[in-house]
Amino acid sequence: MADNNNRRDPNRRTVLQTLGAGALGTLGVSGASDAVEASPDSSTHYHNELYGQHFPDPTIHRDESGTWWAYGTNMDRDDGADDSEELLVPILRSDDLHDWTYVGEAFDSRPGWTYGSVWAPDIHYDDGEWVMFYSLEPRPWESGEFGIGLAKSDTPDGPFTDYGQVLGDEETGGGTIDGYFVEYGGTPYLFWGSFQGIFVAELTADLRDWKPATRQQVAGEAYEGSTVFYRDGYWYLFVATGTCCGGYDSTYEVEVGRSPDFFGPYIDPSGTDLRTYDEHNAGIAQLTGNDRFPAPGHGDVTVDDAGDYWFVYHAYDRDDAEFIDGVPARQFFLDRLEWTDDGWPIIGGDKTPSLQSPLPNAGDSGAGAVPNGIYRIENVNSGKPMAVTAAGTDDGDTIEQSAYDGGAHQHWWVEHVGGGEYRLMNQNSWKALDVPDGSLDDGERLTQWAWWTGTMQKWRFIENDDGTVRIENHNSGAVIDVADASMADGADIVQWSWNGGDQQRWTLSLIETIDPTTDGRPW
Repeated sequence: MADNNNRRDPNRRTVLQTLGAGALGTLGVSGASDAVEASPDSSTHYHNELYGQHFPDPTIHRDESGTWWAYGTNMDRDDGADDSEELLVPILRSDDLHDWTYVGEAFDSRPGWTYGSVWAPDIHYDDGEWVMFYSLEPRPWESGEFGIGLAKSDTPDGPFTDYGQVLGDEETGGGTIDGYFVEYGGTPYLFWGSFQGIFVAELTADLRDWKPATRQQVAGEAYEGSTVFYRDGYWYLFVATGTCCGGYDSTYEVEVGRSPDFFGPYIDPSGTDLRTYDEHNAGIAQLTGNDRFPAPGHGDVTVDDAGDYWFVYHAYDRDDAEFIDGVPARQFFLDRLEWTDDGWPIIGGDKTPSLQSPLPNAGDSGAGAVPNGIYRIENVNSGKPMAVTAAGTDDGDTIEQSAYDGGAHQHWWVEHVGGGEYRLMNQNSWKALDVPDGSLDDGERLTQWAWWTGTMQKWRFIENDDGTVRIENHNSGAVIDVADASMADGADIVQWSWNGGDQQRWTLSLIETIDPTTDGRPW
């Protein structure tokens, strides 16, 4: 895929863990750019996909002991059994949110109110019980009605006892799958819908029936796969749109609306009411596919020990595919939610599935440690600041070091953008420091480019042991480096794997503090 500037999105992305930025000092340790190790290890990072078998429509909940439990749509058995013998809601568990173990099936036998496949489970803990709403797809597809059922268990690993259908197409008019349970103000509610509108209605106290007179529409016919949660004054509604199940050509993606009112209206980042959308992919995607991982969507939200929000979802993997009866499997993914200054979630850092990310529970999504402002960013080895070559103002102009002369091309607006990450905007051009085409290569010369939120434009300040910082790219995991440890004016600024050399150590000198809420920004 390409962004609006016709630049290639990377096929691989990495999200490197920040250790935090403290005092910005001036001392350093010698070194050279010849020790290459670009890939973070499993002690600090996890890799998508998390579970390499068929696990669509994941739902997640954490028990009181701290263990996470995830549940997925039916999948064909891979042990040679008859194709009609599907897993009756597979269950995974994890103590850390990234290493997952298969536990078994939620049901001992198929729910009996209609013979069909069990889809899109939704798990919650309510009033001392594990509560699962699930969808049934009738067989054959040409007959019967879709509906949502209820099952409960005393333990997260089941077996779940089925209580039958709660609501169905005959009552609702269609699209009655993909339930999502929320207790609001002490009253139980269920969201549901699939390309015939997303609705919410009150449930009875025992959760076994619904109250049709309370039904309200919250999103249009473009959507299915609802997820609803509350954060900082807003209710957020995640919805899936596009095609989910056609293999690598699927167009699934995730959109979001929010509202201060539980019942809506849910408004997307463009200011549009989600109820107005009636075509697939009509709105603004907060998670969309990339070259390797097509069709991400239909997931759930959880919060880790550090207070970070995470989205579990399914997607395809072109490079590490599993197949079910010759069809690519939808596999289990995890990505962190980052938040804009005005409270909109961005999934995966650049709205696409990540290949690898910092481990959950690390607590790297807090406020930025470097105050927003304009800085001179000076190399410890040469004593010279980072600058745009020839004070250029065009996309693609290169970055060099040069003796300080006070020019705006040597000054950088540093702004925290969430998740412990920053953008570095040149004061002369108001373009962002960028790794061309998301390159992962050591020695890639840095450039400037108009800000477009890509991970290759996001940086982390990591405190060294001498009070200096290294500046690490979100996408590649490499740090800003002066090529060949040069002392010369005009020496290239590149990215290189961290090796501790002085040419990779930097100091920040604050020139001017600017409050973007009052002074504004020119981009």
